[in-house]
Amino acid sequence: MSDLQQAIDLETVDTLKKRYLTYFGVKPKQTRKAWLTEAMAQGLSDQTQLRSFIQGLSELEMSFIRESVFNYNGFIEKQRFEEKYRSFPEKQSGDHFYYKSELQDGVDIFFYPHAERYGPARIPDLLLSSLKQIIIPPKPDTLQTGTLPESLSDYYQTFEREKLALSELHSLLILLQNKQLKVSEKTGVASSATLKKVVIDTHEYYQEASCKQAAGMEFIVSYGWLRLLGNSELTRQSKTVLLPAKKNSKSAAETIKELWEQWVTNYSYDEFRRIDNVKGQNGKGRRFFTDVVTRRQAIIAALEECKNNAWVDFQDFARFMFITGAELKITTAPHYLYLFNPEYGEFYDGSWEGLEVRYLRCFLVEYAATLGLIDVVMVPPEGGGPDDDYAGYYDGINEMDCLSRYDGLRYFRLTPLGDYVLGLTEDYQEEDAISAETGLSIQRQGRIVFDNRPTPWEQRFISLYAEQNNDTAWKLSRKKIMEALEVGGNSDDLKNFLLTRESQPFLPEDCESLLKQAEANRNGVKLQSEALIMTCKNQEIAELIVNDKVLSKWCQRLGKLQVVIPKSKEKKFRDSLNAMGIGCF
Repeated sequence: MSDLQQAIDLETVDTLKKRYLTYFGVKPKQTRKAWLTEAMAQGLSDQTQLRSFIQGLSELEMSFIRESVFNYNGFIEKQRFEEKYRSFPEKQSGDHFYYKSELQDGVDIFFYPHAERYGPARIPDLLLSSLKQIIIPPKPDTLQTGTLPESLSDYYQTFEREKLALSELHSLLILLQNKQLKVSEKTGVASSATLKKVVIDTHEYYQEASCKQAAGMEFIVSYGWLRLLGNSELTRQSKTVLLPAKKNSKSAAETIKELWEQWVTNYSYDEFRRIDNVKGQNGKGRRFFTDVVTRRQAIIAALEECKNNAWVDFQDFARFMFITGAELKITTAPHYLYLFNPEYGEFYDGSWEGLEVRYLRCFLVEYAATLGLIDVVMVPPEGGGPDDDYAGYYDGINEMDCLSRYDGLRYFRLTPLGDYVLGLTEDYQEEDAISAETGLSIQRQGRIVFDNRPTPWEQRFISLYAEQNNDTAWKLSRKKIMEALEVGGNSDDLKNFLLTRESQPFLPEDCESLLKQAEANRNGVKLQSEALIMTCKNQEIAELIVNDKVLSKWCQRLGKLQVVIPKSKEKKFRDSLNAMGIGCF
């Protein structure tokens, strides 16, 4: 017995009689179930009869069958179909108050119980194969891209994250080198003091919290950077401090690609936890959350459909992922989620808009945009004023102005850096992100004066190498230059930045000398290993140690009473002291 006949046999006699009439146009000659089952199986297997029946379907019904056959694996995907076609081939049965939605008879004829009588309806494999041979597939779904609307008001702000990320990375690596990044020993979450320190070196979307339900909205970029760095192989955690784990000799673009690849394969952290107004994510609800790496890969696959430097409406992007069936499902048990509190609050909306779209915003804004893979257009999370025609909050809760700090995302575009990081291009030219925009003059003693207020990216870049005096004036700092060189910066980058904006084709002599000296001395001192300082009880013991044939090989005098030894020699040093009759505590 074929799978088609087995599926038909799960239906009741009354249902089969009705389907026989719909398909053949006449009442069945017999009403025995075995006869009806065989007749329907033979009729649906006859391609001539099948083709004739399909030709009588309406345009909407035909579209539904095409989608079910080629895109839904034979299942009924009502929400996806309605989102794409704004309609659904259904009929309503029952009275005004108690009715249920049913497929129209013309398409219902193809769907039968899958595996069991009360299981989800599906087109059996044999019939699915026949339909693929006689109907034309639907046109592939495409993502609409283009330019930003001309009518955007001042509520909308554009953030060119590609340019900013390249300079922010250097600033973060300097803070890392100086042991300024502190996080929770258990969770790895940055302390509030660290966030406030990092925000000075990043370009945030919001300067202050404007929505009480969006706590932390002024630290989105800073939080993202610290999460990405803390997860990477560039760092190691020593109690509450992030430290460099290795010397980084890669370019900024290569480093960002490494940070991204290590983040998207990380199983230990779920970005949905940042939607912290949605409660119930721990406890019983936690076990039903889906694989986070699969979700990220689904978003990446959709990002790869974006055209480079073309703007995408976020709602169009979310809709594209929904109608194409992206594997972005957050949880299989959304009823565990709620707002406010489990007893008196409201259970959370488990729809695509309520869960998956929330997650998508967070992933794009806090991680993809932070690394410069996308540029973004943002409004305040509570909405963008009277011209903002769609809400960024959960409409079912009137008391909330917004649901999360990420609700302000409106548009984004994939950058050349994003193309490189996602593997769509093999190479990345950092100069492409650095455009000569604001003219400047270079004066003696490293003083730099811009003709006008520099762009945000120019400010971030020059601040890596110079101290700011006012809105348009900076002064080169030997200390900052060396710090930038230590974490992968290049004096040629600074020189090119200055010369492309200066009308003169050369730098002042003292400025040129400063850069040459910095480059020459960048490896002037090499950190070999850690050492221990031992303080002797008196000068007599210090003399015994530095004059001893064995101990003198490992130690150096530091003042009258102190000696310095390599940390790796501590045990041998103690053993030798004990052999001399000297204790070490």
